Amino acid sequence: MATILAVHGTFAHAGGEAGAEGADVGTKQWWQPDSEFRNEMRQLLDAPGGRLEVVHFEWSGENSELDRRQAGKALLQKILELESRNEPYCLVGHSHGGSVIAAALLRAAAKKQKLPHLRRWITVGTPFVNMRREPFLFTRLDLPRKVIFVASMMLLLMFSVYIAAEMTSGKSMVLGGRYPGILIATGLMMSLPALVFYLLLRYFDGRGLLLYRRRVTARAGEYFSDRWLSLAHRDDEAIQGLAFLPEAKLTFFDKSFAVPTITVLSVVALPLLYLFLITSPKTMVSIANWLKTDVYESRVSPGAAAAVREISQERRLRRQEFGPRSRQPGALRDDTQANSGAEQRFDPAAREERRKAWQEYRSKRRELEERYSDLNAAERAFRFKQRFFERKDMVCENGVLCGNGENLRVNSALVLHVATDELSWMLGGEELGAGRTRWIWSALIPGILVPLISGLIALALMLVIRSFAGIVSSLSSTLLNSLTNAEVRRSAFGNDTEGEIAVGAVDRPSWIERSPPRLPGAIDELITDYSNGMASQSLAKFRRMIGGLASAEPKHTADTAVTTYFTWKELVHASYFDVPEFRKLVAEAVSRVEGFAPSADFKKDPDHTKTAQWLAEIEGAPRSLAEPGSEPPNTSDVAAVAAVVASTVKAEP
Repeated sequence: MATILAVHGTFAHAGGEAGAEGADVGTKQWWQPDSEFRNEMRQLLDAPGGRLEVVHFEWSGENSELDRRQAGKALLQKILELESRNEPYCLVGHSHGGSVIAAALLRAAAKKQKLPHLRRWITVGTPFVNMRREPFLFTRLDLPRKVIFVASMMLLLMFSVYIAAEMTSGKSMVLGGRYPGILIATGLMMSLPALVFYLLLRYFDGRGLLLYRRRVTARAGEYFSDRWLSLAHRDDEAIQGLAFLPEAKLTFFDKSFAVPTITVLSVVALPLLYLFLITSPKTMVSIANWLKTDVYESRVSPGAAAAVREISQERRLRRQEFGPRSRQPGALRDDTQANSGAEQRFDPAAREERRKAWQEYRSKRRELEERYSDLNAAERAFRFKQRFFERKDMVCENGVLCGNGENLRVNSALVLHVATDELSWMLGGEELGAGRTRWIWSALIPGILVPLISGLIALALMLVIRSFAGIVSSLSSTLLNSLTNAEVRRSAFGNDTEGEIAVGAVDRPSWIERSPPRLPGAIDELITDYSNGMASQSLAKFRRMIGGLASAEPKHTADTAVTTYFTWKELVHASYFDVPEFRKLVAEAVSRVEGFAPSADFKKDPDHTKTAQWLAEIEGAPRSLAEPGSEPPNTSDVAAVAAVVASTVKAEP
């Protein structure tokens, strides 16, 4: 008996779900039972002296390097079962199924198992990911091992800190001062746990990373390179896309992507600036002191200041004396009727005294105006001090703004004072008339100018914020593009390892030195035509149904809309096994090795001669040291990179 073992690629799930290998729902994939490939292999091939069996090896199918290595380990067990039968077998892997086969063979080489009954292993459109391990052992360890390694160094850390402290102190040593040998022995003992753990971790690290053991890779090349056949289209999206991906400059974030969002802050910048101002004690105290000394006191003579304080105190005392009497009904009368409800009236005598006091105040103020030209400024300075620096004729604590800048009521009053009283005075509001007229203008000027000035400040802040946003956005886009590019590459290569970096992808395993030739032009064109035909059908289907997307129930998400109307067969990478001539080429390749032979039906098939010619062309072409991606990309390569990038997007409903 002879066996063909089929290994599927990424995202190829059992049950016919749509995946990277191109199966629609309900369609048998190439490697599944009763698929066209398996049925044709039985029809086209014979096993001299026995029967031909076509079986499959199923793994997770995730785009994960760890999953591929784990699958390779499991596949080797399956291979060893076939070896135990002493019967010939061939391996056929599509996409990363070929990577799984390569991982299994590398593991076999590590165990020095030559697998003599393996006649041929065929990879179809396989991109082999090139990995590079981190240079330092610590960076290659997973998190639990890093924790253990650091814990093992605690004694050494304690000893090192002690030695450093002793060397900088200049005093006699606390430990080992008399006997330096004890200190040396202690240092060696403290280093022993870290050294032991380091050697153990290095040993396990070397055993786990077979790709970096030169003897193993050399042995794998010696054992298995001559039995390898690669079948790959020159425009295979997976191979070409992953090959050119490391050099692709993918821009996900424009340099100005964050400018509109950050600039929106200018809408609330002025209110935020105001809130910051009144809640900043040091700032408020500084503003108050500056107003007191540089704005008010600097414009007032000592004589005017003293005169204003004196006349203001006299006026306050007269108000305290006459104010209550003139406003309390019946305060100086015994007339009980005057004290009854609606009949209450002011005391005429008190009112007269109040009027005389007011006249005396005005007369005295006119005298002071003639004597002091800065009387108005002195009154403003006096009011300012009373409001913000004094309480009950007593200077506030430390002689600064009352509340030390921590009283929100005082702080907000000070800002309001600057925006109204101070602005009005600066624009000459007190010279626009007297009495009610001056009051109206003093209120009207701030009412007009404060919003205008606020608007100008807000616009200036907007320009500043926009300039700042441009700088932040540019720097952020550079950082985010770098991080996103790294994540796209990591996801596309399926690199979920610890301590290894995916540096690219080629069309051969890393332990084989030369790249094989691609498929001949004739079979290339057949696969391309099939893929283009599927793309045309899917596009026509999508065009017919595009009007119903909005009304579809349930609503389509970004991913379901694509998977409903498109299949992976629009890609060359997923079309190989749907082309009958390609399946016959695989059969021809298997029939050439010991233990397999073409069937009578295959010999009569008109395509038998063509497949034999194609295979001879592939096997006769020289292998090359050049790798995919070493030449400038063409249009197809750019499209391949786009397809690879698109495959990394995981949309959730």
